[in-house]
Amino acid sequence: MTDIAELFARDPLSLTNEDVRTIVEEMRKSRQQFTLGNAKAGSTKPKTEKQKLMSDLASKLDISI
Repeated sequence: MTDIAELFARDPLSLTNEDVRTIVEEMRKSRQQFTLGNAKAGSTKPKTEKQKLMSDLASKLDISI
């Protein structure tokens, strides 16, 4: 188990100030990744024929789905 995972596994009421500081430091390090987002988030599958047809039809009719 990693250091941060071990801290999260502990009882929150038993954490020391140093433990909380460590957690905050790790969360601040990972915040940039979170705010940038994951390029692979969501479905990366190609659209099916039905989805393509619906998208084309919606663009022709000027409908926002």
